[in-house]
Amino acid sequence: MTDRPAQTRLLSVVTATALLAGIASADEVGYEALVARLGAATPTGAGVRVVQVEASEASGQQKISPNRTLAEFAGKSFYEQSGATTTSGHATTVAQAFYSSSASIAPGITQIHLYEAGLFLQSSYLRTATAGSTPYFPPGPSSIDRARIFNHSWIGSFGPGNAAFDSEALRRADFAMSRDGTLFICGENNGAGSAMQPLMACGYNGIAVGRSDGQHSAGGTPAANDGPGRMKPELVAPGAFTSFSTPVVSAAAALLYQTADTLPLSLNVNRRQGVTIKSALLCGASHAETWSNQAPQAGSQRGVTTRPIDPVYGCGTVNVDRAHRIIASDERIGEASVEEAVDSVPHPPIGWDFVVFTSGGVQVHYRLDLPAGADEFNALVTWNRTPTTAQLSAAAAAPVIANLRMELLRIEDGVALPIAGDAGIGVFASGNVVSASAIDNVEHIHLRGLAPGNYVLSVTRDDPTSFTSGTGTVSWIIDEPEGRTGDLNADGTVDGIDLGILLGNWAAPGGPADLDSNGTVDGADLGILLGNWG
Repeated sequence: MTDRPAQTRLLSVVTATALLAGIASADEVGYEALVARLGAATPTGAGVRVVQVEASEASGQQKISPNRTLAEFAGKSFYEQSGATTTSGHATTVAQAFYSSSASIAPGITQIHLYEAGLFLQSSYLRTATAGSTPYFPPGPSSIDRARIFNHSWIGSFGPGNAAFDSEALRRADFAMSRDGTLFICGENNGAGSAMQPLMACGYNGIAVGRSDGQHSAGGTPAANDGPGRMKPELVAPGAFTSFSTPVVSAAAALLYQTADTLPLSLNVNRRQGVTIKSALLCGASHAETWSNQAPQAGSQRGVTTRPIDPVYGCGTVNVDRAHRIIASDERIGEASVEEAVDSVPHPPIGWDFVVFTSGGVQVHYRLDLPAGADEFNALVTWNRTPTTAQLSAAAAAPVIANLRMELLRIEDGVALPIAGDAGIGVFASGNVVSASAIDNVEHIHLRGLAPGNYVLSVTRDDPTSFTSGTGTVSWIIDEPEGRTGDLNADGTVDGIDLGILLGNWAAPGGPADLDSNGTVDGADLGILLGNWG
């Protein structure tokens, strides 16, 4: 074991009298829209086992447990993974936003594992600086019932001069997430302009969370750690402190994991991967009018960015309804070349695809036909860093990760053409059509005012492809102008052909004909189609 204890601290400290101060209202994160759409079928997080990691409020103690005597935690089981615990006001507030029966969007969570942050980093889970070891598997009674979401509402470091151990801990976290299909959701430091702490928000495979008011650390990951300069955070959520924004995202993830674990959707194991849940959350985020990834809006580089997300707000504010629409849609398999995509059947305006980016340089391309254009177009790919066991040591060279590029092309006369620069004038009003960061493991296209037409969404590798591979998920969600929903064959008209397609898919579990994305093709979808006839 290491003799270098990690220095961890809470993102905020509150007392029991201030517990409600940081809990987000449901309408800010798309939950009310989710309930309006799904009704009694709305997921609650039931069956999803979770982890809450806390820095102790008192040095040398395990003051990390929520107040289990509160009625809102009745019926929930707690497992102390780092030893006996005592009650913490901070942990109580985190728990309220994460899984309480009265204040969380995921009240169905009942199985909670508690870790003290320093011990989580070392002996209890990641086993940092333990030679020859790998992280433990997620807690749970069996291989099919293990924890999926790890909430980290704390910040920390192994201290000055020990950046290599911070990097090792993050490598181990990435290793565990890639191996186990789990997702670490990690708070940023509070305060605009505050120093970014490496643990745990600076990893590759998790999600770093800030506040929707922008009062959090943001910018590039520290120079002393693996992959310096990567953009953080990836998401924001409402909350008085990042401690309480973070579990809002964790609760949203729980709803997606439950959805992915429910038949018939669970028959596709790719849907249940942590990177797929992450991709849906990031792609489904809501964008404020001021959101920007700073792509030029004029000149030869119009619509091209090498900084894929907003420098303060990341991919935007978590929106559980939009993310659920993505995760509940069918997986779509991309074509191996642009030419094949041009000649392929178009994909629906919501979809995702789990992709193995091999060392041979896999490329994927998706045809998207938009006869009425799009008010807003969002597409995103995120992919995992996959350290080997030999790369888990602080002394090892940093693991290499693939470098991907995302681009939207327009089909003209049977050929897919670039629309960056002047070629995009009149095609899209604002945003970016190329996302090409050399260091981030997120690429994101966000457009407003996309003209009617046929398009190809392409994901390719920009790096030499002989030395690394990994897994990732491409997601997209396109907001078409009102009045065109139901045009299932994308010919610009809602007519008998579309009605035939819908009836031919009656009672199917989702798919393009599932117009309200409730998981089945039924009378509600028929009503939508008939309401847009003509």
